[in-house]
Amino acid sequence: MITQTGNDYIGALKGNQSGLFKDVKKNFIPESTFQKINKGHGRVEKRHVSICQNLDGIRSWPGLTTLIQVKSDL
Repeated sequence: MITQTGNDYIGALKGNQSGLFKDVKKNFIPESTFQKINKGHGRVEKRHVSICQNLDGIRSWPGLTTLIQVKSDL
């Protein structure tokens, strides 16, 4: 298991982890947010990246310490 070797990992949370997904949607409170605007290929894309380390109300997941939310507007 990755957490036993001391490594960090990142994973995408999708609806197939329905309980954890609902917990995160309900309890995600951004602690810091960064916005980036990119222009290219005839379009403007905005990305909002938010970080949350308060896991109150979110069920346990091995090694979970930080949640990162990325929203993209085209």
